[in-house]
Amino acid sequence: MLQQFHKIKRSLPLALAAAGLTLAAVSTASAADFKWPKYFNVIAPTVGTANHSLDVAWTSEFGADTGVRVRVLPTPNGYARTSWLNSRQGRLSLYQPSDYFAQMDGIEGYASRTSGPTDTRVMFVNLVTPWGYMVRGDSDIKTVADIKAGTRVAFYGGSTFISGGAQALIALAGLKEEDIDKIEVGSYPANTAIVVEGRADVTFTSPISGTSYKAEAAPNKTRWLEISESNKNFAAYRAIQGGYLPTKTVSGVASALGLVMDHAFQTQHVLADEDPDFVYELTKWLDENHDKFKDKYVHAKMMSIANLVDYLEKGMLEPLHEGTIRYLKEKGNWNDKFQSRQDKLVAIAQKRVAVFQDALAAAEEKNANKDDELYRKIYTVPDNENWQEFWKQYKLDHGVTMSMAAEVAAIK
Repeated sequence: MLQQFHKIKRSLPLALAAAGLTLAAVSTASAADFKWPKYFNVIAPTVGTANHSLDVAWTSEFGADTGVRVRVLPTPNGYARTSWLNSRQGRLSLYQPSDYFAQMDGIEGYASRTSGPTDTRVMFVNLVTPWGYMVRGDSDIKTVADIKAGTRVAFYGGSTFISGGAQALIALAGLKEEDIDKIEVGSYPANTAIVVEGRADVTFTSPISGTSYKAEAAPNKTRWLEISESNKNFAAYRAIQGGYLPTKTVSGVASALGLVMDHAFQTQHVLADEDPDFVYELTKWLDENHDKFKDKYVHAKMMSIANLVDYLEKGMLEPLHEGTIRYLKEKGNWNDKFQSRQDKLVAIAQKRVAVFQDALAAAEEKNANKDDELYRKIYTVPDNENWQEFWKQYKLDHGVTMSMAAEVAAIK
């Protein structure tokens, strides 16, 4: 019924146009009829992160302006941000391309019913976030070349892009995971604190995070390692660390400024079937009211329509929601090139979602079949080895032979 409703809703403008009404008139009528919901939730990373602080800043102003009650829900890890959005505990959730790629690959914590491949879309840009390698200010490690066998590297398994960042560093240094001393931590704040405390030598984190400002203020301060595309191991690094753009760092702690680090366009995602009018109106509010919250948090200036357009121009890596596209068209910020890339991204995403759903059904059938060797042995949860192996092979057998990062990179 919900799908039928959305189909009818999408076809309405064409029907009205055929009746002699303009799309502009429809948009005006839609805007006049639109009513904000009484409340909604925004799913955010843990307290202390830049994106959590940003969400608190803009939602406070939004609530004061519209009367809508908005609750920011901090999550314990990256997988939960996806799971909570998919289960509709919130209407917006923070993503970055590497999160999205891992989800659409259905790897690690994303290999579950609620966190696996799902058709989600970008609504707005939150931050253009630098990510890099932090050591303590008094460390002997001054460049990536100083990462040697036995170096203590922090590993946080609560998010694939954080653990992937650590793995990418090892590749950039020309090492293997067994060469380093892997120091595992249980939270994003601990991922930084462990270096400040001297229990790890290097960590992958962001210089705009609150945890990094705290580390910078510690007696030993911090230092950041620059990355270089001329490094002979850069291809191996990029194969792990997809969805980033290397550029000079202009935001964050003083010790990171001016250094070349990978940057990610971090975005608010909504489900593809989210109400287009809600997405359109919220996108419009964020753009037209940026002055109200841009000084409420040190990095809120980055949450702008200009950065969203910059993301499109540099080559968007995730599809956009139709409500956002409608607003961009009104602003004159949408073109045929963007639409062509959008169509290709949507096709890739929807194929992966369909394959994943079919795999879940096929796995459950095996698990319930007394004559199957996997009877009562395959459960569609991330830590079930039978499911992981089944899902990996199912993808290959059904035409998903590349990683999401590689497939997006291949778009012409």
